[in-house]
Amino acid sequence: MMAVPWENSGICELDITSTELSAECLENFLTRIPYFTYLAAGHTDFFTDHILNTLCDSGKFKQVKAIDLSHTPALNEQSITNLLKLHGHQLHGLMLHGKATLAEYFWTTVIPYLGAIKVCVLGASHGWFYKYNTRVHIDKILESFAGYCPNLEALEIQWDPDTIRFSDKSRKFIDRIRIKCPRLKSLTLSDGKYYEMVKGNFERAECPRVVRTTTTYITSIISLLKRYKDLRFN
Repeated sequence: MMAVPWENSGICELDITSTELSAECLENFLTRIPYFTYLAAGHTDFFTDHILNTLCDSGKFKQVKAIDLSHTPALNEQSITNLLKLHGHQLHGLMLHGKATLAEYFWTTVIPYLGAIKVCVLGASHGWFYKYNTRVHIDKILESFAGYCPNLEALEIQWDPDTIRFSDKSRKFIDRIRIKCPRLKSLTLSDGKYYEMVKGNFERAECPRVVRTTTTYITSIISLLKRYKDLRFN
């Protein structure tokens, strides 16, 4: 990987998901690629804050449209927040699931920077791996998306029923995201009482196939690849 002349390549879309590349290797070749429009680096244990900050500082994300940093244990909240403050406005796809520390405060802080977002995946399933001080107030998350992301097409929230909190008043926030995000075609949630509430709301509004469960459906940013239609055909 380090021997390839990346600086001379025309690559701008890259998927290194689940690769076991060292931090040294990642920094060496990622920083030599001219720029990214799509970067999937989920499940990469050695993708560090230093690497992300270096890519940001060197202008590699000036044209980025989609990024996946899910399950990246070496990345902390501040580095990701800085990335989204700088480039969130241009993102069409963002995947940040499997990072238990990115909870309610983080998302209500960064969603206002995601005005162009179309696909977003967040939350951490199996919440018992990480004990939150308080449950995630799901209404605030939906309210933020409804207020700032009118182009939203697919949203997946992976927090399980034991991690989120909601009430009968949650119905008005479900109404808001359904009305304010008219392009929403897929809303994926963990199976449970909240899922049933959301599903019932959309079905009553004659949108029967929008709400799905994480046990049967997976949201991805792969549809944002430039040659996605060719990939799907093949």
